[in-house]
Amino acid sequence: MVAEVLAGIALVSSAVKGIKASIDTAKDIKDIAGSIDDLMTGAEQCQKKAKVQQKSGQAGKWQDYLRLRFKSQKETGDGTSIQEVAAEVIEQKHAERELWQMQLLINKKFGADTWNDIMIMRQQRIEELEKKRNKMKHLAKLKKEEDARLLKKFLKEATNVIVLLGVTSGVGYFIYYLSQRS
Repeated sequence: MVAEVLAGIALVSSAVKGIKASIDTAKDIKDIAGSIDDLMTGAEQCQKKAKVQQKSGQAGKWQDYLRLRFKSQKETGDGTSIQEVAAEVIEQKHAERELWQMQLLINKKFGADTWNDIMIMRQQRIEELEKKRNKMKHLAKLKKEEDARLLKKFLKEATNVIVLLGVTSGVGYFIYYLSQRS
């Protein structure tokens, strides 16, 4: 989990550096779209990490720093110590600050509402993807139910055929038996 946090922070930092380096030469938002995607992915990883870290009690980069800085020996691991709370807040604020800086930079280069338009469109696409996934799950469930219904019908018909063959064989044998007796 710590590696995921560090990866999230590193992704945010590298995305910010990439955007800052290419923003002046970018002619279109597409030129920096990959870096924006990395920035959002890194920020999401930091947020997820903070939630999971709080539940698991694992130490983060800032928590280790604060423990060494204030010479704290005791770590509760339940997310209630000052160093755990401070580390979580600092990491979250760092990611928020980077996002805010990118918002200003992108709005300055491409227009006042560019960042908001990006966020709105991203949210719409996430919702569309979620709807699509839910629809696919529902269709898979319906297909599974239909397959089960068809299997049940097939087994019923196969049983009927076997019974019919058994009855026909029995009647045929009975007729053969009667004809041999007379």
